[in-house]
Amino acid sequence: MRKNQREPTLQSLEEELKNLERFIDEFSIFLPLAVCMITPVGTIIYTNRSFLKLTQYKEIEIAGQDINILFENREELEKLNKETLEKKLVEGKEMILISKDGKKIPVSIYVSLREDEKGAPVGYFLAFLDMTEIKKLREELEEKVRERTKELQERINELEKFHKLTVGRELKSIELKEEIKRLKKELEDKEFKNGNKKSSMINFSE
Repeated sequence: MRKNQREPTLQSLEEELKNLERFIDEFSIFLPLAVCMITPVGTIIYTNRSFLKLTQYKEIEIAGQDINILFENREELEKLNKETLEKKLVEGKEMILISKDGKKIPVSIYVSLREDEKGAPVGYFLAFLDMTEIKKLREELEEKVRERTKELQERINELEKFHKLTVGRELKSIELKEEIKRLKKELEDKEFKNGNKKSSMINFSE
């Protein structure tokens, strides 16, 4: 066989590359997770449909922009950048993303460092998970916990009051019983003394 028949031609390699790029684009469009790609200096060079839907930007508006415009706290973004350079992969970092219309969106960010063959940074992959509904559910759950805690505390307070009242009544009952005993004893003593006096008087007269 000839050499050009055994090895892939330049045209076939270009066709395979185009098919691969098409597959990546189609998969990215299908992916429900918001994804973008940025350069080492933070310039946005790629976004998928979910990213555009989340941020409300059009592709032509966001392409070439600095990633900073999407975040409320740029100091946190700088820390995220340093952490990614050190670890190469950062997962589940919660931050606030700012959409085109100024809406603040709580997101969980996943960042992966892109490197060339020599290990030099050439950019970053970023994925954003919208935490709005999760945050809402979390807040609703926390509110229910607070309400339940309040109800339990009120019930505890009622039981403590009832306990104090019951104990107070028991103590009062004990005091009354002791007082009754004391009065009976005084009465018996008086009756006994009176009885002795009568006996003495009778004996004296005899």
